[in-house]
Amino acid sequence: MRPGRLLIRALLGLCLAALLVPFAPVVTWALALGLGVILAIAAWEALALRRLTITVERPALWVLPLDEEEDLPLRLTTTARRPVRLTVRQTWPRLLEQPSSVFAGTCRPGEMLTPEAKVRAVARGAATIGPPWVAATFDGWMERFLPAELRDEEGHPITTTEVTVLPNLRAVKRMRAQLDRLFLQGFGSRAAPRLGKGRDFDRLREYVIGDDLRDVAWKASARHRKLITREYRLDRSQDIVICLDRGHRMAARVAHVTRLDHAVNAAVLLASICNRMEDRVGLLSFADGVEQGLGQGRGNGHLRKITAFAAGVMPEYLHTDYLALGAHLRRRLRSRALVLILTSLPELESEGEIVRAVEMLVPQHLPVVIVFSDPAMAAAAAFLPEDKPELCRTLVARDLWLERRKVLAELRRRGALVAETAPGDAGVQAVNSYLEVKRRQLL
Repeated sequence: MRPGRLLIRALLGLCLAALLVPFAPVVTWALALGLGVILAIAAWEALALRRLTITVERPALWVLPLDEEEDLPLRLTTTARRPVRLTVRQTWPRLLEQPSSVFAGTCRPGEMLTPEAKVRAVARGAATIGPPWVAATFDGWMERFLPAELRDEEGHPITTTEVTVLPNLRAVKRMRAQLDRLFLQGFGSRAAPRLGKGRDFDRLREYVIGDDLRDVAWKASARHRKLITREYRLDRSQDIVICLDRGHRMAARVAHVTRLDHAVNAAVLLASICNRMEDRVGLLSFADGVEQGLGQGRGNGHLRKITAFAAGVMPEYLHTDYLALGAHLRRRLRSRALVLILTSLPELESEGEIVRAVEMLVPQHLPVVIVFSDPAMAAAAAFLPEDKPELCRTLVARDLWLERRKVLAELRRRGALVAETAPGDAGVQAVNSYLEVKRRQLL
């Protein structure tokens, strides 16, 4: 409990009026009467505030998408019988951008105060949020600080709220809706099978002139006493493996979130599109070694597992070993697959590793490398220096930029599909690369 603004102003006014006492002694009685009235009003308001109870309703579990603005789910009610002015301060964990939020409003009897505030998640993970602190006053004579009583949406008492930050599933929903409108309308709810020379068996039929004799089913022909041939269709379910680099270069922040967070968003988005196209998709992460991750699969259950695994992938200050990734994929993958690698290019002394890792994958698999661009390095390479230190910085940046171009060209020469993009556009670029592979039937 502390004096309110109105009480402080009234006391200051009495102090100024007290300066007139030497000139007008009659003012003393007026000052004493005024002071008594002010103290009586302040005591009455302090007593009313003592009986005040503030209740905050919010969900016990709050799930946020990464790098998206969300409305604050708070609803405040009081036991007061007249309007009360509230100033609410809520502290946030490190998962959110701002350390705290402060908002004010007037809560009337029988009404609910819903503050208009937004928060933005900048890191994946889980944390707890305690109750907010509230400063309450009726007319401004006295002000009381008290913690609010927390209740969930069903009215049950709770002590904290669990907040979980997941990859940006809202962007996934937007992208899927856009693709359904623009590209996937003609396919119906399921991808239509296409006949042709593929790996998936479709049916048996009678032999016709021109069929390949290698497709003749001799046992079925003997059983039916006529030539029967096998008919295949182009693969409906192809294998997609998404590889997330969680090395030290992916820990750098771009705007609000890290490069790895952008890569995780892109991986979840691509996995959703692959599941929509009925492809089998798997996910793993790698740094100095390869985390086992999830094998190829499809369906909503598998997509939920991918989202849960991606939400737990965190950057580590470790060297990125591309050769270990290449060896692991060669050992794990038995059939041809699209291997999509989300990474940031290494330094000069280790640039050959990613090229040799791609050599280990082709021609059996189709590697697609999504490289995060570095606008600062490109700008420094194109900068016109004015003195010797700036010249040195420009020359170093230009050497790095030229070596980066050589690595990308070498990756393309070895058979990989390479795309360089800003981290925020990694999801769109990954989906574009995947759809281009499907359109050209490179698998």
